[in-house]
Amino acid sequence: MEPRVAERWAASNYSDPDARPRASGDLPPFTIIMPPPNVTGGLHVGHALFVTLEDLLVRRARMQGRAALWLPGVDHASIAAQFVLDKVIAAEGESRASLGRERYLERMHTFMDETRGVILGQFRRLGASADWGRTRFTMDEMSSRAVRTAFATLYERGLAYRTEALVNWCPGCKTSVSDLESVAAEEQGSIWEIRYPLESGASDSGVVVATTRPETLLGDTGVAVHPADPRYAALVGRRVVVPFV
Repeated sequence: MEPRVAERWAASNYSDPDARPRASGDLPPFTIIMPPPNVTGGLHVGHALFVTLEDLLVRRARMQGRAALWLPGVDHASIAAQFVLDKVIAAEGESRASLGRERYLERMHTFMDETRGVILGQFRRLGASADWGRTRFTMDEMSSRAVRTAFATLYERGLAYRTEALVNWCPGCKTSVSDLESVAAEEQGSIWEIRYPLESGASDSGVVVATTRPETLLGDTGVAVHPADPRYAALVGRRVVVPFV
């Protein structure tokens, strides 16, 4: 039954706000931009949840006589898609290096076309009443131009710039990755106690600092204590030296 109903919806342009009659009056339009899923595989239960909620909202707006647009799309996923494709070609005995840039890009576009078709088909089977005729892809020309325009605007305003900074580096992908693409992992470490002696040279004086990163010691430029802590009241304003130097 579901495929027949979906075909009837598609034939009637049910989801196209320009093809539907509107209620009289000045009701404001209603638009939802579908969060585009990554083209790295099929949908999961989280996608089913947001489709259900957004579908309820947009259908309600249509019943109110408003021009309601639910704009669907898929995301090229960038490094996430690269990570999945690398696994696929590794199983075939290939790698990005062995394929070369052009052949790898061809495989990537083929891979994205296949998964994009699967995802959009799953959305339809869920009954999502999006306007499929306006489906967007984050690598199509309009989307790419919007990104370039936004980046140029940020650069002109001094909000996008080049500098030296700490980054998350992936040795496998050989590129930097964002915090969102980094997975933290707990590991058993050690804590070290380091005594910073007073500049006066008294061997039994100074302040002890506990740290898990003793390798940063050589770059230390100061030690801070709470001025109200009686244990360190006598140290406020005095100087300590970096040990071993």
